[in-house]
Amino acid sequence: MKYSTAEIQINLKAIKNNYLFLKQYCKKSEVAAMVKASSYGLGGKNKIVQMLRSLNCKNFFVANLNEAIIIRKKFKDINIYVLNGLNKNEENIFFKKKIIPVLNTYNQLITWIKFLKKKTNQKLVIHVDTGMNRLGFQNYDVQKLIKNKNILSSFKDILFMSHLACSEDKKNKYNKIQKQKFDALKKEFPDNKYSLAASGGIFLGKEYHYDMVRPGIALYGGKLQFHKKLKHVVSLKAPIIQISNVPKNSYFGYSNLFKAKKDMTSATICIGYADGIGIRLTNKGYVMFGGVKLPMIGRISMDLIILDITKIRKKIKVGDFVEVFNNNLTIDQFAKISDTIPYRVITSTSQRFKKIYI
Repeated sequence: MKYSTAEIQINLKAIKNNYLFLKQYCKKSEVAAMVKASSYGLGGKNKIVQMLRSLNCKNFFVANLNEAIIIRKKFKDINIYVLNGLNKNEENIFFKKKIIPVLNTYNQLITWIKFLKKKTNQKLVIHVDTGMNRLGFQNYDVQKLIKNKNILSSFKDILFMSHLACSEDKKNKYNKIQKQKFDALKKEFPDNKYSLAASGGIFLGKEYHYDMVRPGIALYGGKLQFHKKLKHVVSLKAPIIQISNVPKNSYFGYSNLFKAKKDMTSATICIGYADGIGIRLTNKGYVMFGGVKLPMIGRISMDLIILDITKIRKKIKVGDFVEVFNNNLTIDQFAKISDTIPYRVITSTSQRFKKIYI
């Protein structure tokens, strides 16, 4: 039964294609999965985690401890890493839930090792900042660790990781600068595992793959320019809830930002900036209906958008769905029109949407 609610369709088969392609492309490297922010906004009830697990994905990264706990309740046999690190009084929760903190400072490392005492069978993940200046061991922390290498000697499973700032630009020299810093670290701590590349880094070359890669947006159908074998994943459509015949010189929406130069037929759809459709699309964006572009007119409202349907007014009716983005208007293209990035397009999708997994 159709309701007057926008629908977001998530193609699990396309995500499966993207994951299996990345495994083939990276060959000897472990392919982990970024599933933070509920799998970039697409993973209601952890359906995407479940599907990736069925493909033998064993390593999953989230942003914070709450996200990890939600996933752990359902999945007992996977590795869950928390990127935001070990924060005050969280040691016991991490340990009991068998969740792995990504250690972002030397102090976090010492705190965690002291808590573990002789439990050296635990995985250690150490994040070293090679140029983002966001999270991770700064150089002074790295120097402390080099002077005190013995604190790691009892641990058999250590992963050093870092994150590239400019990986989406293959020509950017900063990628090589960060890689050189990462390789210098590797020389100091040989015989451990290493991970540098997220989605963009994967396609900089095999030398960026190391032991583990951590794709995110490439799994979810964004940045399709990375490789032709990546597939679009998510489509959003919204129903028309009213059609109006509006005379010339009438105004549309808040602040009178659009004026009719002729008699027009407009349609209103029940979606807006509360659903992640940016206000920058005012008088600029469009939706698709049967291959026809329908311009957004007037200011984007919290829950509503007005469309100009004059040229197809006899072919469209209340209850019909228009497509906000789809295979033909990808999240990359929609992001460009919206003056944003595809990450924000999908992570901002509303919880009000009806999620349909294909």
